[in-house]
Amino acid sequence: MEMEPGVAARCEVDRLNEQASLAFGGRESFVLGLDRTTLEQLVTMERRAVAELDTEGADLTVL
Repeated sequence: MEMEPGVAARCEVDRLNEQASLAFGGRESFVLGLDRTTLEQLVTMERRAVAELDTEGADLTVL
């Protein structure tokens, strides 16, 4: 999946079951359902990717 700037995004949180659904696209054409552990893993990867974008180095880094 590739996201262009301005793509509609929405988050739905189910506290009872400790799950979150992340929906992307005008008609929610892509929905990612995550439990708490997987969501934490995704957030960690995203933070590492943003930090890597902020540093100088090789053009491609595999995290």
